[in-house]
Amino acid sequence: MKQVVDKIELFSLCFVAFTIPLNVKIASIFIGILFVLAFLKKDNYSNFYKMLKTPAFYILILPYLFFLLGLINTDIEHMKDAKVQVELTLSLLVFPIIVTAFKSNKIKNAGNYIFSFFVIGLLVAYFTCLSISLSKFILDRNFEFFFYQELSQVVAGAHHLSYFVFFGIMILASNLLGQIDLYFSDKKYLRLKTIIILVLSIFLFQLSSKATIILFLISSLIIFIYIVSNKIIPLKYSLGIISIIIIFIIIGFSTQKVNMRFSKFVDVMYKYEEFNPKSQESTALRISALKTGVEVAKSNFWFGTGTGDLLYEMNDYYKDNYYQAAYIKYISPHNQFVRSFAMHGVFGFLSLISIFALMIYTAIKRKSFLLWIWIIMMLVLFNVEDMFGIQSGIVFFSFFTSLILLSPELSKVNEIVKNSNFDVK
Repeated sequence: MKQVVDKIELFSLCFVAFTIPLNVKIASIFIGILFVLAFLKKDNYSNFYKMLKTPAFYILILPYLFFLLGLINTDIEHMKDAKVQVELTLSLLVFPIIVTAFKSNKIKNAGNYIFSFFVIGLLVAYFTCLSISLSKFILDRNFEFFFYQELSQVVAGAHHLSYFVFFGIMILASNLLGQIDLYFSDKKYLRLKTIIILVLSIFLFQLSSKATIILFLISSLIIFIYIVSNKIIPLKYSLGIISIIIIFIIIGFSTQKVNMRFSKFVDVMYKYEEFNPKSQESTALRISALKTGVEVAKSNFWFGTGTGDLLYEMNDYYKDNYYQAAYIKYISPHNQFVRSFAMHGVFGFLSLISIFALMIYTAIKRKSFLLWIWIIMMLVLFNVEDMFGIQSGIVFFSFFTSLILLSPELSKVNEIVKNSNFDVK
């Protein structure tokens, strides 16, 4: 019976990882199954007892507790919105419990499958988007169908999908560097993984998300420095790899959509204080939202607006200060740090900072390459997205943060992966 439960548990975790890039709402069913399974195995209760004595568990669930406490501070007419937020962020509480329960799973190398199925899910997402875009292109002969929202809309928003894709690339890079294990870790799969990285990199540029493309550039530089400094492969091969990456980046930036979005981004940032509040360009809207979020946070420094009131107070500020475009679009802060501060006050903000402090401490202690990449990625995304305001964002963050922090064995390599897949004689 226990073996059957272990298999159902592993299948459910793999299914959640697989569906995150495709449709996170489908994953909700299996998240519920995993939560129930967590309390069915007797072996888990000793792990739960240890979990309750671990500061990491309380740090991970602390932001969720502030969503609950924020109900007290919410106006009664906005209580429905507050309850939606509480339900939306339930993953912050659920995944640490699910991952703790997974520690008792006896299936050999069970963790290898989870990251592998996430990568497979990304490939399915890409070819689904590509096939739909191709059918539209055949009818209208418009190359715009292969970029940004026109490409991704059948699966998810371009921004949200892009950070899944970026993390998939980093998972594969970590495996090639011998940092984590995957189901297909044998060196005979080196070419396959290299091709998948190339395909996902093309997908990333097609999605044209500014934040994740910048992350891609930074991470490519970090990986190159890591490879050279640790002499993982000879310098001549390293130079060859970086040359290919540079050529790929040049081609990526030469595409009309990427070039146009970055040109507008640079123009708006250069004129930050002179931005047009009537503009509906994405960066201008984000500046309006950020300025407003900061002002709302200042006005509600200690306890915040409450879990359900933030967007209403922001919209009042948009209206009073003539931020017409943001008012029409009903724009949220697009910055999770500002959002947490404005919604739950300084203590809610500190609860978020404590998670990053925990991740940094753990990354230093374990010397985990993937965790460092995850930290950098989340620092960027938390500054440009309301990660706790969308279901895909909160599930993505909670799922992988819990896995990486609470299951250190997933960051260890087994006998298949020795040092790296790049051994060149």
